[in-house]
Amino acid sequence: MELGRSNLDVFADTLLEIAREDRDVLVVTSDSRGSGKLTQFGEVLPAQMIELGIAEQNVIGISAGLASAGKKVFATSPACFITARSLEQIKNDVAYSDQLVRIIGISAGVSYGALGATHHSIHDFAALRAIHNITILAPADNFEFPKFGRI
Repeated sequence: MELGRSNLDVFADTLLEIAREDRDVLVVTSDSRGSGKLTQFGEVLPAQMIELGIAEQNVIGISAGLASAGKKVFATSPACFITARSLEQIKNDVAYSDQLVRIIGISAGVSYGALGATHHSIHDFAALRAIHNITILAPADNFEFPKFGRI
């Protein structure tokens, strides 16, 4: 593992590696191909990426449906939107329905900086911890993510 790489770069590379080995791995995203560093994934494996535009509730609902059909889904969107805008779908469609969807909240905390409070995610852990049947992982560095990505 190369020192100094961002978690997002390691995430994108790991996800591409996993998806190349398994056609059932899908990425469902909400207009975050660029910010999630998923541009290369979309170019290399276009049939394994579903881009829904700015529609986080649909990202979670469709991801849960795909998971119920046996797909290995990584729902990817900025943390501030994927948790707050789709909390009901995470609770009902994923957790309570026992669907294995890996929800990747990118740019958590105050990572978006200048975009302001609407793009900051300081509530996501608190809200998600109140939901039964959900596991929250937060890799501390680029050495931990590859382990989590294969869960």
